[in-house]
Amino acid sequence: MREFIIFRHGFDESTPCADQGLSEKMAVARIEAESADEACAIAGQIIALGPNQSLSAAPADVADAREQDINRRVEAL
Repeated sequence: MREFIIFRHGFDESTPCADQGLSEKMAVARIEAESADEACAIAGQIIALGPNQSLSAAPADVADAREQDINRRVEAL
């Protein structure tokens, strides 16, 4: 099993939106699953979505490495 970061895309009345300075893509969960599709299916059972929202998943190790690289660059400045 692999760990995936689940992202919610889009806005609705119950979630913060772009006019509040937030991104349309927000990390909302970490799920262990065999694939990104399975991770999204599991997350879809526990994360509320509005009519204009969807989920996507990215491998956590890839996203974590990218975040660590960004943090390293900021520290170097």
